[in-house]
Amino acid sequence: MDREALESGARRILLGNLRQGRADWNGKEYAFVCPALRSYPFQWFWDSCFHSMALIHLDKELAKAELATLLSAALPSGFIPHMIFWELEKRDDFLSHNLVGRTSPYYSSTMQPPIIAYAVERVYQATGDEGFLRNAVPTLKAYYRWLRENRDPDDDGLIAILQPEESGIDCSPKYDDALHLEELTNQGFIRELKKLYQAYEPIRGDDRRILQADLFNVEDVLVNSIYVFGLRSLVRLMASVGEDGSEFAKEADRSRDALISKCWDEEAGAFFDLSGVAERPVKVITISSLMPLILEDLPGELVRRLVEGLLTSPDHFWLPYPLPSVSASEPKFMPGNPRGFIWRGPTWMNTNWFLSHALRRHGYHELADHIVGASHRLIESGGFREYYNPYNGEPYGARDFGWSTIVLDM
Repeated sequence: MDREALESGARRILLGNLRQGRADWNGKEYAFVCPALRSYPFQWFWDSCFHSMALIHLDKELAKAELATLLSAALPSGFIPHMIFWELEKRDDFLSHNLVGRTSPYYSSTMQPPIIAYAVERVYQATGDEGFLRNAVPTLKAYYRWLRENRDPDDDGLIAILQPEESGIDCSPKYDDALHLEELTNQGFIRELKKLYQAYEPIRGDDRRILQADLFNVEDVLVNSIYVFGLRSLVRLMASVGEDGSEFAKEADRSRDALISKCWDEEAGAFFDLSGVAERPVKVITISSLMPLILEDLPGELVRRLVEGLLTSPDHFWLPYPLPSVSASEPKFMPGNPRGFIWRGPTWMNTNWFLSHALRRHGYHELADHIVGASHRLIESGGFREYYNPYNGEPYGARDFGWSTIVLDM
């Protein structure tokens, strides 16, 4: 598939999934790309960030509008929800379980991986729009402060998630024990989530108390890697508007150091999440174990061990269509169609985007080229789908899936 055909297909999906209008509930104008018209007909936080970076290559004005819409949903506290129901009438009942902790029916109570500052930086670099940048920076500062103040109750530099979907890799097997998941199906996963939310009811709306209750408290490697990545972008954005970003630079350094000192497992040669107030290592090798590679200042020896020991190992991630979301060595690795029980083995385009760019930053250009080539072949043979079999490329999940257009930026 040549570049012209790739762009044509991506344009059809991104414009076809575009929602525009004015919200009845707050009077704000919106313009965003929903992930998939039938499966995900709302605005999702990190999906929008990926959409904006794909749109850079097709329509820069829409790229700005995507992020401006997302930023406009920020609450006075600084929190930005992971789902916003601009078209309230389209909100399905099955999503109501995400509303724990908030009284509003217009947005979810939960977060997603905080990549937004990097997305803003990329769109600003592409457009040079000073007004867009100056409007974004105050909201971004408030958001990253909210994360630090509300999601790091033990003040160790690592932010925590209070339910699995906040990581964006919802049903990953690394959460099975924390969620007390025994029935390994999507129905079993949703059932345990609902139990968790019911237990949160007495303290809903107070994220620090929810985490201290220790019902589900995970310092997630993927989330924290993206947190540091986003903080670095915020520092550069603040410098662009003449502001001192040392507050956020220090936080990025502290979080990076905590990732290395607390999450790196020397024997396994992998990064592992920490579960509970007791910070028990979750020794399951998933795509998260590789995610600190996105940090330019990760020590070279850790980069080498991750790349040589895990990423390029056919026993782990170097399958015919890399990179699977779970190591092939894990007993719970599920490469086939999980029917909604996602992130347990298939390959996803957004993590390929993260890690192909990461490999280039660390000088592994041939490996990055291989991942990009495999990603193109997945799109060519299966279309822009939600996820793919890492052995044979079979496409699964939602069709015309928005963030798979991020291949344009690979």
